[in-house]
Amino acid sequence: MSSITRGVLLCALILASLESAHADMYAVSAQFDHNDYREGYGSRNVFGVEAAGRAGHNRWHLGAAHGERDYGNASYGGTRLNGSLHRQWSGVFSTRTAVALSNDNPVFVNHEITQDLHYKVMGKALLTASGRYAEYYNHSYVSAWSVGASYYFPRVTASYRYSKHKLSNGPGGDGSTLSLRLKDAQGRGSSQVWVGTGTSTYSANVDPLLLRENESSSVFLRRNQPIGEHLMLNFGLGKTWHKTRVDRFTSLNSHLGLGYHW
Repeated sequence: MSSITRGVLLCALILASLESAHADMYAVSAQFDHNDYREGYGSRNVFGVEAAGRAGHNRWHLGAAHGERDYGNASYGGTRLNGSLHRQWSGVFSTRTAVALSNDNPVFVNHEITQDLHYKVMGKALLTASGRYAEYYNHSYVSAWSVGASYYFPRVTASYRYSKHKLSNGPGGDGSTLSLRLKDAQGRGSSQVWVGTGTSTYSANVDPLLLRENESSSVFLRRNQPIGEHLMLNFGLGKTWHKTRVDRFTSLNSHLGLGYHW
C-alpha cells in the first residue's frame, strides 16, 4: 500500500507542475487498471494520471503511472513516464510520436517509442501505418510494424489493425485487433469493444511475463459515461486466453477512470 501511495503522490506532483500550462490544457484524467492472472500467475495493479493540451497545430499528452506486479513468489514496483505529440500537417495527413520510459524491472516496458502516420481518405476513412521499438526487463526487445484502417459512420466507428513483430529472444509473430465504437444518440457518451487475436507481444502494454507467449485471444468492453458537463467516467472489463508451449491460463482486466474536460 505504501508504494502505491508513493506512486499516487508522484503522479500528482507531475500534474501539478503542468499548472503553468493550464491555458493550453483541455483535459486531465486518472485511471486504475487491475490484471488478475489465473492459475497462479499473480496480479498487476497500475495507477496513472494524464494531462492533454493543444499548442498550435499540435496536441500533446503527458502521463505518469505507478505499478505493482505480484508474481506470487516475488513482487516488484515500478514507475512509468510517457508522452505523445500529435501534429496535423494538412487536412488529410497527420503524425503521432509517443515515448515511454520506466525503471528497469518487470512491471512496465522499460523504453518504448512509437511512430504513427495517418492519412484521411474521402473524409470518412483513416489509414494508419506505424512502427514501434520497445525494450523490456532482462534485455529483451521487440521491433514491430502495423497497418490499420478506421471508417466513421454517423454513430459507429469501425477500426482494424494488423501488426507484425520480431522478438529478440524468441520467435516473432503477428496479431489483429478489431474495434467497434458506438456513440450515444445524444451527448458525449460512448461504448466500445475490442476483439484481438495473435501473440501477446502485439500489445503495447504487455506484461513482461507474457513475452514468452505463443498465442492469445482477448475481448475488452469499455463504457465512457458523461457526468454533467465536464466529467467523464470510464470503466471496462476484459478477458484474455493465453496459450504457451507448456500451459494455458487466462487473465481478467478491469479498468476505472475519471476525466475532467474544459
